[in-house]
Amino acid sequence: MMESMAGTWSQHIRKTLAWTVRALFVGLATAPAIALLTALINIASQTRHHNSWLIIAIPIGAVVTTFLFSSLGPHLQQGSIRIMSVIAKSEGEMEGSPLLTYTEDVANHERPISTKLAPLLLATTFITHLVGASGGKEGVGVQIGSSLASYIGEAENRLRRRDFALHHQGVYLICGAAAGFGALFNAPIAGVLFGLQFSNPRINRIDAFLPALIASYSATLLAKHLSVPVIETVTADKLPFTMGNLLTLLLIAILFGLLSRLFCTLIHHTRRITQSLSPNPYLRTLFTSTLLLGASLAISLIVGSFEFNGLSTHLIKEAGLGNIHPLSPLFKFVLSMLTIASGFIGGEVVPILVIGATAGSLLAPLLSLSPATLSMLGAIGMLSGATKLPLACFALGLELYGYPSASMLFFVCAVSYFISGPASIYRQHEQ
Repeated sequence: MMESMAGTWSQHIRKTLAWTVRALFVGLATAPAIALLTALINIASQTRHHNSWLIIAIPIGAVVTTFLFSSLGPHLQQGSIRIMSVIAKSEGEMEGSPLLTYTEDVANHERPISTKLAPLLLATTFITHLVGASGGKEGVGVQIGSSLASYIGEAENRLRRRDFALHHQGVYLICGAAAGFGALFNAPIAGVLFGLQFSNPRINRIDAFLPALIASYSATLLAKHLSVPVIETVTADKLPFTMGNLLTLLLIAILFGLLSRLFCTLIHHTRRITQSLSPNPYLRTLFTSTLLLGASLAISLIVGSFEFNGLSTHLIKEAGLGNIHPLSPLFKFVLSMLTIASGFIGGEVVPILVIGATAGSLLAPLLSLSPATLSMLGAIGMLSGATKLPLACFALGLELYGYPSASMLFFVCAVSYFISGPASIYRQHEQ
């Protein structure tokens, strides 16, 4: 009995040490890649800011992006779907299904996670922000983290000369997603929770908890050392835990749950409509990107700048201060939809944060709350509904905003999640 327990404990220690080393490799490899990504975005954004005429190159940027993916592999544009697919399949092995190796999964008609993915994402994200498409950065960051983790896993497989189980590869990908998200937002807790649940929010991958923890924390620490920029926010006011405040927050959560549902629904409809426009991908891209250019020029005539193009993260801080245009949420909403339709690479999380923050700021006077408080609740509440990851969004709100009223933020995240329904920005979740 004692020998059996000692053997089990020894095996547990070996497994823990092995995944600690693996996760550290993933975290330390991901952080420099995230630093490179954010540096490229900053260079592209600054270049466009000093050369506003580049906005007219939006159709060219969209066509070049389409060309790059068509030439190097159209399947690469579905990199996040493939990553979620591997993680989802690896969950089956936890439940006693027959073991499947990663090589067997690839042989069974699935494509491997290509070594072209990370550099292609960096190049196309640079294009997105150079021409001023309204894209984010987290979708690319998570894919880069997961793809690097996949490369590390395959390198281990070759060194050991032994094919690893698909479950093994799934944990690697979870580590990469956690590291990428944590490093991008300087939010290690949110990174852990995002990595564990983004492929399937209904399954808690506790088997990958320690590796995700180590990967996210190590990547975030190194990213801070490499001066990866973080979103500037305004600290929201503390809300006492009272029935009156809960009723007010219930209304807020319902509103932003419905807004996130509208965003997700329109994303999926936009993608379907775009696909039906023409069998020629270049004609589809040219048409939608021309609409994006037209919308960008029209909005610039109204507000006098192109501040809604690109990341627009400065609007999150401005929303907290109450300094925004009355049509800010609508402007960012329209540009984000057309950017997605045009096939630009980036992500939806940052646009959602901007839309939610600006919409919340506009509602603040009506609900007798400060713009800082309502912009924060709007941003995180809308994100919770759109991602179907209320726990990760709750953690992100605490880490990004330093919000002191955790119970109130949690309430908004939970209600927005329930109100938003099944639609998600991650198509893998949509049922």
